[in-house]
Amino acid sequence: MKAARIYGYGGPSAVVVEEMDQPVAGPGEVVVRVAAAAVNPVDWKLREGFLRQQLHLRFPFTLGCDLSGVVVEVGQGVTEWSTGDAIYGYPHLLRCGAFAEYALMLEGELAPAPAGFSLAEAAALPVASITAWDGLFTHGALRAGERVLVLGGAGGVGSAAIQLARAVGAEVWATTSRRNFEFVAALGATPIDYQTQTAVAVPPIDLLLDCVGIKAGMAALGGLRPGGRYVTSVYELPPAEVLRERKLKTAVFGIQPSGQRLRGINSFVEQGALRMNIEREFSLTETRAALEASQTGRTRGKLLIRP
Repeated sequence: MKAARIYGYGGPSAVVVEEMDQPVAGPGEVVVRVAAAAVNPVDWKLREGFLRQQLHLRFPFTLGCDLSGVVVEVGQGVTEWSTGDAIYGYPHLLRCGAFAEYALMLEGELAPAPAGFSLAEAAALPVASITAWDGLFTHGALRAGERVLVLGGAGGVGSAAIQLARAVGAEVWATTSRRNFEFVAALGATPIDYQTQTAVAVPPIDLLLDCVGIKAGMAALGGLRPGGRYVTSVYELPPAEVLRERKLKTAVFGIQPSGQRLRGINSFVEQGALRMNIEREFSLTETRAALEASQTGRTRGKLLIRP
């Protein structure tokens, strides 16, 4: 089978699409024929070595951590899946493997592909939707009637967060570029120009969800009410003295694979409350270009690789 792999850390040229052995399912494992794989910022960050202190990769390493497809083999002890099942999910980042024709997954990392969604659309959901869910609810404790500001509203996580927050009855504002105002507004948020932060008068915000980084977080901090919540998935918080002065509650978080969590996401998808915009599709041989496109930070929704 073909797969997009790296033999060490580096830029786009480090990615090699080559033949390798198709995986074989061991105990508790499932082999999936990949229909589509979504591109996430963590993919190029892994390639560059930005996470080498947290994740010690074994080379050669197959990239990709979002996928959908069809089960073609189940290992000993697997009871939840059978060959022919349409699924989606993501593996642990130490294994990845989605940028390939076939991928090896653990039984508990998968969920049934949501009804009424194509497999391509399903591939765009796992990392973005679970990150958004955990940011808003697991760590952000968002409730109906509260106000949330999403930084990076046009991206995969941001666009999912807008829709999930709206689905539970929250009011949503989101930073984005001017070109994405209409897109963000259609998702249910009031757009704010991230370059000026002055497009609208934002009332005091209960929860700030940072999907961009500390520079954007600091620029938006004035909109967060004293005693509000600052939640980030990009591993950096404002200075401690600022947090103390404003009495802010904070959370820095990462996510873990969870088929159970994706089953919960399915209910929002199947009710029409959550959709993912697919901006562009790439072939497996175009993996380098797909990662470069993601690295610009200007993606509207998600990029897909179609093996």
